Amino acid sequence: MPKDVDELIALFDLTQTGESSFRGPHPQTYLQRLFGGQVLGQTLVAAARTVAADRQVHSLNAYFLRPGRNDAPLDFDVELVRDGGTFSNRRVVTRQGDREIFMMTASFQQAEEGLDHSAAQPTDVAVPEASPLLREVLQRRFGASFQLLSEWDALDVRLAARPDRTEFGGSMKAWVRTRQAMPDDPVLHAAVLAYLSDMTLLSVTTVPHEVEFLSPSMQAASIDHVMWFHRPVRVDEWLLYDMISPSASHARGFATGRLFQDGKAVASCAQEGLIRVID
Repeated sequence: MPKDVDELIALFDLTQTGESSFRGPHPQTYLQRLFGGQVLGQTLVAAARTVAADRQVHSLNAYFLRPGRNDAPLDFDVELVRDGGTFSNRRVVTRQGDREIFMMTASFQQAEEGLDHSAAQPTDVAVPEASPLLREVLQRRFGASFQLLSEWDALDVRLAARPDRTEFGGSMKAWVRTRQAMPDDPVLHAAVLAYLSDMTLLSVTTVPHEVEFLSPSMQAASIDHVMWFHRPVRVDEWLLYDMISPSASHARGFATGRLFQDGKAVASCAQEGLIRVID
């Protein structure tokens, strides 16, 4: 996976292969299948490449249909559904070879003024400098040879509060940002935000249970992912990711997340995924 911001940005450098079709690279990875956040972010970039530059994504709805292979590029076919006076809508099918592995609908809006309010950013968290690195937490739990430690080196991820069970279900809070500065392109920042939103969200669905999310006894995979972009964001500055899981049943876990920056909500997301306990 990307070891720094340059390699992370390179993931989203798509090659145009047709009027509204693109091809994206795949990284070297220890994972047996492609990281869902990578597919999510690359597909969003493909959709954005067909929209006027003054229209930014405000929502997406995506389904993970099949696991992505780690040895082949991705092809993105974008359907231009509608371009209205303010909004543009796109539908994207992502393929590897002749296999559809992912599909997304996304909506883009031209910036305009309107009513404005935001939930308050949670305050029951440690500051980033006092929060343990997720890498260190995983290393203590799984040992120094745990290969996933290097999968997200481009990101600085820290646990802002201990994962716990609350009256709302499983709970987890994390600080996250890129380790180096990013270019100003808002499409890149939205893509990386989508990328990082898939990192820890499903794991919170197992917090209330006596299971280990990354252990061989747990089969886990994202099924769908919905995201709303409320305000402009910079992913090279600290974001607080506030996640809860109100429900798990039928081998599926459901979680929602709120992303805050500078005290305001900048994005929200929701995901359902497979959390199947196996021998």
